[in-house]
Amino acid sequence: MTGLTTDRRGFTLMELLVVLLIIGVLSTVAIRTIDATRNRVLFEQTTKEMKELVDAIVGDPDLMAEGRRVDFGFYGDMGRLPLTLQELVENTQLSPYWRGPYFRRGFAGDSLGHAYDAWGNPYTWDDNTGLISSLGDGNFPMTMRVADSLAHLNTNIISGSVSDGDNNPPPEGAATVVRLYTSSGGILTEAVDDGGYYEFDAVPVGQHKLVARYAGFDSINRWVAVSPRTRTVVDFRFSRPFRNLLKLVGEPLLGSDSSSFLVRIVNDHLADILISSIYFVEGPDSAYFRELMVEGETYANYTQGIGAGDTAQFSAFAVPANRASIVDLRFVDFYVTPSGPPDPKATIESETFRLRFSDGSEITVELPDGP
Repeated sequence: MTGLTTDRRGFTLMELLVVLLIIGVLSTVAIRTIDATRNRVLFEQTTKEMKELVDAIVGDPDLMAEGRRVDFGFYGDMGRLPLTLQELVENTQLSPYWRGPYFRRGFAGDSLGHAYDAWGNPYTWDDNTGLISSLGDGNFPMTMRVADSLAHLNTNIISGSVSDGDNNPPPEGAATVVRLYTSSGGILTEAVDDGGYYEFDAVPVGQHKLVARYAGFDSINRWVAVSPRTRTVVDFRFSRPFRNLLKLVGEPLLGSDSSSFLVRIVNDHLADILISSIYFVEGPDSAYFRELMVEGETYANYTQGIGAGDTAQFSAFAVPANRASIVDLRFVDFYVTPSGPPDPKATIESETFRLRFSDGSEITVELPDGP
């Protein structure tokens, strides 16, 4: 009977070296994998925080209310970029327009979450270029801009029109302006042109107030949200008509020598109307008056006669509201040429004049055959 035998040989040196080599390779791969995974996590965390910093500076474009953007960050309130990132969490300049903190989240153990990346390196902020930078893992620096171009933050356009309910633009000389009150306290003013249009071409991003003011007393307010690289149209329509608030009362009267006439006007509006000019839209070819009388008193004299196509300018007088009183206007000394004496006076009986007042009202004066 043959007995059982056992092979008690150990690992050879070569086998041990191979095992150790395999363990070393696996350890190296594992460490590199762990480092790569950690760096990827830190990269994603830093990218997210840099995006949050950008949103804190110029606002989150995805925050909307009633279809309108409502978040414009630090820039929207202050009208400028922060001097340091600390301004995002502290009103270092003691500005009355600072409404922060604009950045609230930090990483665990990072009490200044706005200041350090996920590796613990401080962010670099350049307020001249709007660039946020991170050293990253030391091999691959990270950068992010607050805007493609800083000009996009403050060269936006707001334009529109001002009209009444009949789409009439404000009359010439009615002192119609649109004012832009920016969220950072700036005030911009644009006059409305003859067609009723206005435009602002250097508007910063943010929530701003627009006020259209007509003739010094009527106004309409609008709020507008201005995003980067935008042209926003804001139209204003006044409920009151711009024209024909002044009404002719009774029949025009021809002067005794047929070279002057008198009209009486009233104001249908709720506020007094100031009249500073009268434009002669139509009139006979050879009839130029030299003197304007208001309420029986000489109000203005003209060395050069005023006729069809001319505007009589004068110091403003008021026509009281709500037909409180009738104002008499007399146009005196019509001559056949603008130069006046010694030229003969013009006979204006049976003639028709159309007058436009500075508030836009028009009246047609049809004179009788004789005084």
